[in-house]
Amino acid sequence: MQTTAVETPAALRNIEKALSRASKDIPALAPLLTAFGPLLAVRSRLREAAPGWTGPALVIDAERFSQGAFVLAQTEVGGGFEDMSAHLPQAARQLLPVMAQSFPALAAELEALAEAIHSGALPPQNLADAGFGDVVTVLGVTEQTLAFAAAELVRPFVERQAQDLLALVKDLPWQQTCCPICGGAPNMSVLRKRWDSSEFIQAHGGRRFLRCSSCSTEWTHKRVSCPGCGCEEPDGLVVLRDPARPFERADACNCCKTFVLCLDAGELSEVPDPDVAALTMLPLEIQARREGYVPMAEHPWSSL
Repeated sequence: MQTTAVETPAALRNIEKALSRASKDIPALAPLLTAFGPLLAVRSRLREAAPGWTGPALVIDAERFSQGAFVLAQTEVGGGFEDMSAHLPQAARQLLPVMAQSFPALAAELEALAEAIHSGALPPQNLADAGFGDVVTVLGVTEQTLAFAAAELVRPFVERQAQDLLALVKDLPWQQTCCPICGGAPNMSVLRKRWDSSEFIQAHGGRRFLRCSSCSTEWTHKRVSCPGCGCEEPDGLVVLRDPARPFERADACNCCKTFVLCLDAGELSEVPDPDVAALTMLPLEIQARREGYVPMAEHPWSSL
């Protein structure tokens, strides 16, 4: 298996450059890019400053891993990222004002959430629980808004921990469609031109990387195959694309009716930030949904 790390020193510059180019190329998406751009930038800064995996080094059973036991499934406590709740109040002070400015319709709820965190009405552990999908109640904040904000708060810490854990398995084989680190489902794929002698991942036009919707880890997978059900029949696989943007597409499957967005970066001189690339493919996501396909995993804006 080959993987790619989510963070580089140039990550923030890549985000800003990709946003600027996308806004010029697709004016109709400018409001969406303007809303999510500052959020992506703050997330990048938080990720760079996050502590990463600080506990004892995990011992990976290579045989279990190759059979599908992802990294966090092999921890003594049975899976899960390290507790980052102590860092969330400070992260909220940086992130929530940006979110309130980007999403004016949610500003009142985000202010109520910030006050609940500051006053202690919402303990950090409960905030972390909400970020991982638990139902938590905060006065003046809808369940949907709390889930969205909490998920964005925990994401930088999850992604940073995943970076450290990725080093443990980067040279081990992984042929599953779930994330090798946390077991999450992919919400995007990227085709990149890289040489590899493995027959399993060799294909004309570039190697395919699936991208985890939970921790943003990327891992190689068969290029012509549905990540949802494994279908490889040409009649079962559908590609949706806009001729004006041939490097973007939605890979859909008629067998399981799922789809995943795909950025074909093989011929691009500059590869955009994956989150920005996914934003620019919103029209393809809408088209796929209208044609009866469902995403393998949601993007942050899907709930909005």
